[in-house]
Amino acid sequence: MIEQVKNLAIPIFEIMHPNATAVFAFDNSTNHGALADDALCAQRMNLNPGGKQPRMKDTVFGSENTLQSMVFPSNHPKYPDQPKGIKQILIERGLWKNNLQLECQLCKKKNKTIDDLTRIDCCARRIISLQPDFLAQRSELETIIEKAGHKCIFYPKFHCKLNFIEMYWRVIKKYIYEYCNYI
Repeated sequence: MIEQVKNLAIPIFEIMHPNATAVFAFDNSTNHGALADDALCAQRMNLNPGGKQPRMKDTVFGSENTLQSMVFPSNHPKYPDQPKGIKQILIERGLWKNNLQLECQLCKKKNKTIDDLTRIDCCARRIISLQPDFLAQRSELETIIEKAGHKCIFYPKFHCKLNFIEMYWRVIKKYIYEYCNYI
C-alpha cells in the first residue's frame, strides 16, 4: 500500500490538481499505522546493545534538541555499528535508574487500564516509550504523505459499517439496484 500511495495516488492527485493539497483519509487498520523499519519504537528495542533489534534512525531529545544516534559508532570498542538498546539511550538522556527491568508485569499485560496514565517510570520500556520523540513517531504512511506536502488523517476507531466509505458504497449499491437494468 505504501508503494501505491507513493508511486500512484500522490502523483495522480498532483497531476489532476496542481498546487493543491490532498487529504488522504484511512481507517484504523493496523496496516495503516505500521512504522518504518528505522522508526523509533520502544517495543522493538532490547534493554542491552546488539541482538535482533533494528537499527533506528537518529533522533533529537531535550529542550536543546540534542542529537542522539541510536547506533554505536563504527569505532566503538565493544559494539561497533550495533543498535544501542534502551539502557544506553536512557543513560545518555540522564534517565537511567539502577535496577530497572526491561518491562514490568503491569506493562506486559495486554489489557490497559486507567492506571497506565499514572505509571511513567515503572520500567525501562515505559520510560523510553513516553519520551517526546518516541511519542511523536508517525506511521510510514503518514510520513510519506506529509513529506509530499499533503495531509493524512485517520478515522476514529468504530464499527466498520460506520466508516464513510461503507456508507458511500451502500448508497451506490442501492442506486444500482433501483436504476440499473444490467443491459
